[in-house]
Amino acid sequence: MKNAYSIRIEWNVVYECIISLYAYIHEKERKHFQLGNAWKEETKQMLPDSFADELADERWEVLHRLVLLVAQSPQKHSVEAFLGWLESISPGEIYERLAPWVDTIPLNLGELRDHSVSLLARWNEHYFSRIAPAILDSLERSAADMTELAQSMSPVELVDHASNGLWIEPVPDLREVVLIPQYHCAPAAVLDFYRGLATCLYPVGDAGQTRPHPLAELLPLTQCLADEKRLHILRCLAEKNCTLGELQQQVSLAKSTVHHHVTALRRAGLIRAHYAGSTNVSSYSLRESFIERLPVLLRSFLHNRE
Repeated sequence: MKNAYSIRIEWNVVYECIISLYAYIHEKERKHFQLGNAWKEETKQMLPDSFADELADERWEVLHRLVLLVAQSPQKHSVEAFLGWLESISPGEIYERLAPWVDTIPLNLGELRDHSVSLLARWNEHYFSRIAPAILDSLERSAADMTELAQSMSPVELVDHASNGLWIEPVPDLREVVLIPQYHCAPAAVLDFYRGLATCLYPVGDAGQTRPHPLAELLPLTQCLADEKRLHILRCLAEKNCTLGELQQQVSLAKSTVHHHVTALRRAGLIRAHYAGSTNVSSYSLRESFIERLPVLLRSFLHNRE
């Protein structure tokens, strides 16, 4: 494939620690996560009141920069090791490590570093260090599975498969995509683009489960199909790729409403969101594999009583 990028698959516990804190803090996004508000309330009971109060006002918009630093850290076998390394390096070194990738770097790197270390250390102590080891084992297995699949699938197809519908176009400036399995934000994927690099924290929604649960995949899929406007969107995309504006014209709804529908369809794996070098979706297309997947899931649910 012309201008094809390479794939790198990464896994360690530090990524999941960071994204679990992200899932706890971001109220607007959490409604899309399978863990939802019930998980937040349960987790809140594990935190000291003062820390819970601090996180209630926290915005912490540096997730993407920390992901880049994790990828470069020589000490990431544990959260404590990574935080010790991050605390030991100078703001100047942080700048040098980020400069090749990030266009705008804050001047107060030392302050941001100290704040991030403090938040993550306490989050790890009170929550992340206590999560079920089976969840982390599942994420590690997923990374191993993706590494094996990378031998037989193209980079674009592998990203689509891992993320359940993100189609990262091979544009000239994009050299590498890093795939990182994550559980806490499932079924959402967290996608960022940098200079020549993209990171995709892809969802592993069944991490920690001992056997497949077809209902977990079947329910969002059938809920999407039980809506007339979403069915209309699927029919439009069966004819051709469409931008959000083109879909809006076809279904005669407000752009925000159409965006809500396509987000639900994408997260359920019914359609693809196409990206061409930025986090703005360039177009949408039908993901026809769901047509064959639906009866498989339905039969599995109907005939599996466990």
